[in-house]
Amino acid sequence: MIVLFHKNDKCIRAFDLDSELDIIIDEYDMIKCFFDLASKFENRFVIWCHLDMEPFVLFKNISNLCSHKLVMASYNNQEENYLPQEIGYVDSSPFANPKKEVTYPTWMMSSCVGVIHSEVLRAFNAKMFKDESFDYLLNSIAKRGQSKGLFCYSAPQFLNGNAPQLNINKASVFEVFKFVKQHFKTRWTAILLFNFFIYENKLFVLPFLKSLLTSKKCLHLELAHIENSTQAKSNELNYDVIIPTIGRRSYLYDVLKDLANQTLIPKNVIIIEQNPIIGSVSDLDYLQNETWPFVVKHQFIQQTGACNSRNLALKDVVSEYVFMADDDIRCKPYVIENAFLTMVTYNFKAATLSCLQEGQKDTVKNTMQWFTFGSGCSMVNSAIAKKLEFDTAFEFGFGEDSDFGMQLRNHGCDIAYLPFSQLLHLKAPVGGFRNINKQAWTEDTLQPKPSPTVMLYNLKHQTLQQQKGYKTLLFIKFFNRQPIKNPFSYFKQMIARWNRSVFWAEQLMNKTQ
Repeated sequence: MIVLFHKNDKCIRAFDLDSELDIIIDEYDMIKCFFDLASKFENRFVIWCHLDMEPFVLFKNISNLCSHKLVMASYNNQEENYLPQEIGYVDSSPFANPKKEVTYPTWMMSSCVGVIHSEVLRAFNAKMFKDESFDYLLNSIAKRGQSKGLFCYSAPQFLNGNAPQLNINKASVFEVFKFVKQHFKTRWTAILLFNFFIYENKLFVLPFLKSLLTSKKCLHLELAHIENSTQAKSNELNYDVIIPTIGRRSYLYDVLKDLANQTLIPKNVIIIEQNPIIGSVSDLDYLQNETWPFVVKHQFIQQTGACNSRNLALKDVVSEYVFMADDDIRCKPYVIENAFLTMVTYNFKAATLSCLQEGQKDTVKNTMQWFTFGSGCSMVNSAIAKKLEFDTAFEFGFGEDSDFGMQLRNHGCDIAYLPFSQLLHLKAPVGGFRNINKQAWTEDTLQPKPSPTVMLYNLKHQTLQQQKGYKTLLFIKFFNRQPIKNPFSYFKQMIARWNRSVFWAEQLMNKTQ
């Protein structure tokens, strides 16, 4: 590893961590020096570190996180980041709200201490950043690279507990607008301006106008050629499958047949069958009448709900990994083994597989950090999954998958998306879990908007700025889908419906606490 110490955007010194020899530097501008070192050392990780933090950096922990080349990570021990929380007005993803206590997926980088592989850095054009600060450069690389397969983290293990808090650089309002213009669609700068005005009574006209004159600096970024040297062996892994099911006898049978034909067969398949009708019995006779190459653990219950069912199933998981499956998917024989090969190669502890309907095409072209989670198409390390539960406040609504994904991230477990491991989602017209029970707000004269379970997710996991940004977009997008055309009447009604949604979300939250 190459270590580069800096202060005030100037390179102070560099040395080779492996040989413990100093490296002669020809350029003291931090960004130029950064790219120069990546050019000279073609297959090395490059660490950057603020000079004042040198005594507190744990270089071994940095090395441990770099399990593959497509890793970029940094850390500052302050609550604030270079980009302010107002970035949430335009970015509602989990990546814009990093948790500082755990290794957390985020593109929000810090110049305090961090690491990137030289091959990744060489994929960027240094000339694009000649007028930027080092912090702006780091955030830009992470934001652009994440969608191309760069795995970016905030990593508290990089510093020991005695590290002081630096007065970190913070982006000016001009830099915030500039960043949004260069890394989001142009319309987001207008949305940012609007949100600043209506929620903070701040009218940043000049930063907005100046951002419009800023070039996006288009970059044809390609990281797929950067290969990992890890030798993956999926046959050393074992996994269980959990499947909640209701009213889909024939569809579940096809799922089991697909699992039986896998090149990597599960150890146990745990089925939670529900039927709310009093006196009913299981109709899954084929579980006993046929021979399966795995152990079938079957529970028949009369309480409906996918969250409750998955929680029951997780208690029976004993293998190293768990595959969370829907009861109406189809799976080709090599899919699960291929998914495990990718997970082992990149040391993923959780991954969501591509799960599309017939005729749909995946727009994602590379393995990448995922902003959500699929509770019916994901693999998770069992030791982590068994510490968590699906929140039953989301039962019969929407959002339990995303909420479980956030629980994983908050426990330091990143989620990858595997577009090349493809499942077919049949979306069976019978059975399933939606609309089994009426929600408490179904009879409300004024229907809440958005759904209270969506609001619940936002209240649990988003910053105040992200919630307000979501509110703005909801109000704008929904206008043409409803009959009220007077904007003042519409706004008044939507405020009332929003408040009703908050009320019911808080009721759900209190009910499960």
